[in-house]
Amino acid sequence: MKRFTIASLSILCLSLATTTAVKAENRVQHFMQLDTMIISNTTNTEVTPFELVNRAYQGAYRMQGIPGFSALLTDYSSRKITAKDLVKAAIEANQLPSETQNDRDFLWAVDIQLSGRQL
Repeated sequence: MKRFTIASLSILCLSLATTTAVKAENRVQHFMQLDTMIISNTTNTEVTPFELVNRAYQGAYRMQGIPGFSALLTDYSSRKITAKDLVKAAIEANQLPSETQNDRDFLWAVDIQLSGRQL
């Protein structure tokens, strides 16, 4: 009887681990597909949303009035700086074409990257 119980519990644990791993893998694939869609929709740009936020965080757009490091995150959380402000700074720095400021998907992706920095 002990063998049957141990075998049943082992099978149950293995099946739970397998289904959890599959769900996690599906979620990762979903986010990777979303990133690919955003990047493919913005093929005219030279900078991805991820790169734009990283550059802004490192202070690359100080000449355009965007602070770096924690000041960027503070200004973003207090809504002094928006995703559109970062895109405009990159346009002024000749890193993005001017049409990017009207690309809602790109702006949304920049916003997601900025909010993810605050975690």
